[in-house]
Amino acid sequence: MKRSFIIILTGIAFITASCNKNMEVDVPSFQVSLDPARLVADTFTYRLGDTTRFIFSGSAGNIAFYSGESGKSYANRSVASRLGTVMLSFASKAEWGTQTNTLQVLATNKLASADSATVVNADWTDITSRGAIAVNATVVNSGNIDLTDLVSGADDSLFIAFKYSGVTGTTQRTWTITNFFVKNILPDQQYTVASLATDASYWLRYGNVWTPASARWTATASDLKIIGGGGTSPTNTSWIVSKPMYVGRIAPDVSTGIKSINEPDKEGHNYMYTAAGIYTATFVAFNHTLDEEKSVMREFIIKVIP
Repeated sequence: MKRSFIIILTGIAFITASCNKNMEVDVPSFQVSLDPARLVADTFTYRLGDTTRFIFSGSAGNIAFYSGESGKSYANRSVASRLGTVMLSFASKAEWGTQTNTLQVLATNKLASADSATVVNADWTDITSRGAIAVNATVVNSGNIDLTDLVSGADDSLFIAFKYSGVTGTTQRTWTITNFFVKNILPDQQYTVASLATDASYWLRYGNVWTPASARWTATASDLKIIGGGGTSPTNTSWIVSKPMYVGRIAPDVSTGIKSINEPDKEGHNYMYTAAGIYTATFVAFNHTLDEEKSVMREFIIKVIP
């Protein structure tokens, strides 16, 4: 009986040791070279239209390539927020009547909740005068309105509001807003933070008098619109407010897969840059299992001249 017990314990120990042993992974023996005739100092120089030929040697299970172009930079592979210049633009049109100062464009980064009292009493900055605005039925483009001063950093939010005021006694104006965009403009690329096409269902409406029923803002994928009432319609104040826009959020840069573990080793990779500039081209080669990954990085400075 004692011997059986010892055998069972020995078997359990062997199984445990086997389960704890991870599969070993080798560091890729991966190298990259370019035409040495192209090398000036530490930079490989090519003319626009040339094909950059990266020559491989060694072996790797997987290879990823970052060209260094906008959206394809190894340095930005994990970057989720970066604040550039926050720019608002839209077009406006004012129809019917002659009432003046009926539209205000407002912005804030402080909106604690979405109830009407909070919205109306928030610390709004009047940005109407920062851009051009219509005075009649002729469509006017606002131009680029810089709102960077209204946010405190890459993780801050921003709200845009259009506030309409119509006064009883004369025909109230009808306003139409089109081509609404908020963009985060960086030195190497730009991101659309908000647009009518993507945000039609997120606009919130507030007002103290909505008579007639049409005298309030509507939001579609093509415009924001408020139809003012006739001369006998009550005085009306109506707001439409954007979603919270996290102006610094960006998509991390991505690589292009050059080789997967199921493919044979490759001799190289050809790439053609489409614009003059200086790029950091990066290859990441890696071997992995479910338990472990080992990788190497090969990096080159590429200069493309006209």
